[in-house]
This record gives sequence, structure tokens and C-alpha cells, in this order.
Amino acid sequence: MAVPGSSTGVFIKLAGIDIGSRSIEFVLMHGESYDIIERFRAETSIDLAAQLRMIKETYRWDALVSTGYGRLLSQKVLGGETVTEIKAYTTSAHHFYKDIDTVLDLGGQDTKALAINRHNGHLVRFEMNDKCSAGTGKFFEMMAATLSLDLNELVVAALKGNNSFAINSTCTVFAESEVISLLTSGISVEDIARAVHESLLTKLVSLLSKIMRSDTTSLLFVGGGAKNRALVTLLSNALDKKIIVPEYPDFFGAYGAALLSGTYPHRSKEIV
Repeated sequence: MAVPGSSTGVFIKLAGIDIGSRSIEFVLMHGESYDIIERFRAETSIDLAAQLRMIKETYRWDALVSTGYGRLLSQKVLGGETVTEIKAYTTSAHHFYKDIDTVLDLGGQDTKALAINRHNGHLVRFEMNDKCSAGTGKFFEMMAATLSLDLNELVVAALKGNNSFAINSTCTVFAESEVISLLTSGISVEDIARAVHESLLTKLVSLLSKIMRSDTTSLLFVGGGAKNRALVTLLSNALDKKIIVPEYPDFFGAYGAALLSGTYPHRSKEIV
């Protein structure tokens, strides 16, 4: 099911904002149809409060919920309520993909695997990697920099590489040293880029194995990491399952927050 498009007219506007370590996603949603009215995305800056004030001056809404690492500051500047990322992603996943029971969110600083009851949309279980950057989007950033590539170039290189060896280090710092050693030994950038993806893939499959049902045939992949075409292909092959990537995978936290702003407009404490 695709995320709805835009609509116009006079109606209640629901707002959701997801403030992560790498980016801010803000969305305005129609209060009755839940069509998406506007999207705004920006890289998270040092002066986050100034970015939030800009959003407050630019957009108008009737109810707002914040999620992500910066949700408490967002509440202070923008008002509204707060919700955990787990709740936000569970809500948006079930709203737009009611047949899905497994969600993978790959962000810059953490990775979450969610098991959802497809009948009522309730969270059944979740697993999270937020202790080590080797299992997150940050890992790709660091490996790309080590190879003197940007993220898009890393993905293209990985699609051309062969799965002929593994990067064994489970720590990003040691993996970086291992990549440098591989470069100096004459291994191609393409093969190393493929190995980098395979290294993260192993961690994602391990995380998903803890929550995924045996009869699951497809999963929803969201977060900024879902934009990585090479990783999507490798994950699909490794799991032998269909990987669904929505058009705007990095906005699913904001979508969930906006949906919840209409459901809990008067709650004064964080929704968990």
C-alpha cells in the first residue's frame, strides 16, 4: 500500500516530527483522510533549537507529536506531546501496511526490529541495537569515508563487487583498520564495498531472527538505511523474503507521530 498523496482544503492539520542524530523529518497530515500535505527534511545541526523555531514560524498545525532523540527539546520549542520511536514506527507501519508483521528501521545511530500483531497493530516484541555503530547507518558513513567515497558511491560499488571474503571485525574502529589493510593488499574498492554491506547484513539478519515469525513472507524496511539499494537486495536474498521499501522510508517516524497527534491530542505525558 502506498503512502497517500497530497490534498487541500480547510481541515484539522496533524503534525509529526522525528528528530534523529542525522536528520529531522517533519510532516503535516490531513486530520480526516490522513493524506500527506507537506514534508520537510533537513540535516540535524548543532543549533537544533533554531531549526525547530524555523519550523514553528513556517508551518501551522492543530496537534503535534514529537519523536526521536530530540523529542523533549522539540516539545519545549514546538509544544505538543512526545512519543517513543518504537510507538511511532509501530503506528505508521500498521496504518499504511496492515498485513505487515515485521519492521526493520535502520537509522544513523540505532537499528530497531519490530514484531507487530497484524490484526490489531499492537507491538509484540522489539529488538534494538544502539550500543555499537557497527550495526547502524553510521557504519556505512565511516566505511565510505575510509574508502574515499560518498554513500551513493559506496552503494554503487557494492552492487558491482563480489562476495568473496568477509570483514571479521565487529567493532567499527577495527573494521576501519581491516578495510585499510584490504586496500593496501590490492583488493578492489568494489569488493570491499560489498564486504562492508555483508558485514552489516549479518547483524541485521541476527537482529531480525529474534523477532520474526516463521510464516513471515515480507517485511517493511524503513529509516534512512532503507534507501540503500545494495543492502535491500542483499537482505532480500539472505532472508528469502520480499523487502518493502516505501517511497519516503525516512519519514515513517514522523508519520507515526502525526497519526498519534490525532489520537492523543490531550495527553500530557509521553506515550510509550
